[in-house]
Amino acid sequence: MKHEAIGLIQDEHRSLAAVIHGAEYLADRATRIGKPPDFKLLHAMLYYIREFPERRHHPSEDRVLFARIRSRTHEVDAVLDELDEEHQRGEAMLNALTLSISRWEAGAKDGAQRFAATLREFAGFYWKHMEKEEKQVLPAAQRALTEEDWRAVAEAFRTHGDPMLGGDRG
Repeated sequence: MKHEAIGLIQDEHRSLAAVIHGAEYLADRATRIGKPPDFKLLHAMLYYIREFPERRHHPSEDRVLFARIRSRTHEVDAVLDELDEEHQRGEAMLNALTLSISRWEAGAKDGAQRFAATLREFAGFYWKHMEKEEKQVLPAAQRALTEEDWRAVAEAFRTHGDPMLGGDRG
């Protein structure tokens, strides 16, 4: 049985993936044609990544989903430890992206290429991160969590109000 919380988490992953893909497209296109992108749009995309996944999604994973899984099973403890560390590393990578776009916007000669490379690294990191959550952690959660646990997880994610999904309650 697929719980509501799993759908909410996967929807948030898809929203993040769409934003990252869009940023990659803009950066690749600008690099390819040699013309600056819509920097305002790229900044909005980075803002979304910082404010939604980093400030809402990841804290709910850490405090609710991962905590409940750890209380019920040790099956994925090592993976959860990796994901906790990746949540911290993601923030540092996002800071590097923000600096990189500022350099590009300020006219650095290699700005476009450096931003595109930093973004590719960030995107690859996030694809692997989300795959780990969906292919290892969520199946373990389905095996271990109780209905009460699932209600708590769903409530934590339901309050996010992802602007990509038509809401902003956070």
